[in-house]
Amino acid sequence: MFARLRSSRGTNLFVEILMIVIGINIALWFEGLAEDYQDAETGRQYLRGLHDDLAVDVKTLDQITSEIETKLEILQTITPALGTLMDMSADEQTQVIFTPSSYYFFQPADYTYTAMQESGDFRLLEDPNIKRRILRLVRQYRFVDELQKNFIQALDDEYIPIMMRKFDLASGRVTDPSLTEDQVFLNFFPFTLQDVGTRLVMLKQARDQASELMQAIEDHLSI
Repeated sequence: MFARLRSSRGTNLFVEILMIVIGINIALWFEGLAEDYQDAETGRQYLRGLHDDLAVDVKTLDQITSEIETKLEILQTITPALGTLMDMSADEQTQVIFTPSSYYFFQPADYTYTAMQESGDFRLLEDPNIKRRILRLVRQYRFVDELQKNFIQALDDEYIPIMMRKFDLASGRVTDPSLTEDQVFLNFFPFTLQDVGTRLVMLKQARDQASELMQAIEDHLSI
């Protein structure tokens, strides 16, 4: 009889422990579901923010590429005519001198991407295709940024010092005719022409990639 009672109490204790373990596991499972849902929603919010940033980038890139195309046409016209610089009017000289230094700088609207990187939430994006497209676009933006920095450095180190010594900003006239014989000055125009052409290609590629990424996000979010 006592053996049966002990056995009954042991069975009841085992059942109670089993129920506690099952209850804990169920609670953990629901907690995991809630976290997964929250992570998925956070990922969707990041994608919406990224989509908005990309819309700004595409608009900016369209404006900048249009300006650069105009600059490219001007450079193609004035570069072969540098030998006649001293015969040009003051307005024409000003246009020639300032063409290399008129720079259209692209800065991406990378607020959402930066936030994801700093918080470690990039992992929350579910679609591997979108992740690959994001990283590809970021690399393209970095290439563009490197081109921009290199050219601005060349302006600061070489072209602008020459211009400041031999060109009167107030009157818009060349004050030293030897400017047209300065090899650095002359070389800077074909150098600028090459830089503008390369950067235009890179910016157009970035624009296409940004547009394709926007479409991928719209397809994923069904918007």
